[in-house]
Amino acid sequence: MEQLLQLVKDYWPIAVILLVVVLAFQWIIRSLFRLLTVLVVIGVALVLFFQFSPEEVIDMGRTAVQATQEVVQKTIKPVLDAELKDADISFQPDGSYEVKTNSIRILGKKGESKATVYYKDDKWDVDIGQLGNLFQERLDQAEAEKKAE
Repeated sequence: MEQLLQLVKDYWPIAVILLVVVLAFQWIIRSLFRLLTVLVVIGVALVLFFQFSPEEVIDMGRTAVQATQEVVQKTIKPVLDAELKDADISFQPDGSYEVKTNSIRILGKKGESKATVYYKDDKWDVDIGQLGNLFQERLDQAEAEKKAE
């Protein structure tokens, strides 16, 4: 027991970090479990009380995802396409890039599928694939121009 206490005294920063990581992991797992439980309860209520079939409930989820993607395609993508025509793109040595336009700023890292989009005072983490081929083509073109310099 004394050895354990001495070990904790000697390496207290590691013990604190380990404790924080364990607590954060536990919090994340608990939150995911709660979310999953709520979704299951909603699904069961739809099936039992509102006479939906399980397939209909699954289709409702798919429809919601599809509707969200359509909203992104109709609202964000046209704005982005118009903005990217005159974008300034800079690359950092660590592989990150920054795309600046008049009203949009995009920060990301080459090879990663996620990027952060800043528009006015709003910030979103988005999947680069949802931004469309024009964005990827513009990035590739800017990178090729930089390598040619």
